[in-house]
Amino acid sequence: MTAQNLSDILIREYRHPEDYSEVYRLWTSVGEGIHVSFSDQMEEIERLIQKSPGLFFVAERKNEIIGTVMGGFDGRRGLIYHLAVLPKYQKRHLGSELLSRVESELLKTGCSKVYLFVVPGNIKTAEFYKHNGYEQMNVIPFTKYLK
Repeated sequence: MTAQNLSDILIREYRHPEDYSEVYRLWTSVGEGIHVSFSDQMEEIERLIQKSPGLFFVAERKNEIIGTVMGGFDGRRGLIYHLAVLPKYQKRHLGSELLSRVESELLKTGCSKVYLFVVPGNIKTAEFYKHNGYEQMNVIPFTKYLK
């Protein structure tokens, strides 16, 4: 996205808990690409922010949150969660801008490798991530809820 196209869009750090409701609404409105679950509850987001401060960003236009990206760093590897842009703002490179911002901040923390997951219902975004330098890994992820 050129600077002209971004002139009325501000990418800023997420403010918790003030932004939470609007961000959650965005996540649940963008379709199958964002898997909203237990870990997206307000208390869980607070934990992520405490463990990985300065890695959660929103894109805002005219006081409306139109995009998000969260990053996490465990001291060894980074993770990117919930890169989402409202459909009417997609295809304008805003997703790339958000991705670049969180990558830049991860790099400042000492992170040298980052992971992200694409859910099967959103596989069309694979080309977006490839275009942004990501490689598909041949892994089978597992998960377990401890609560």
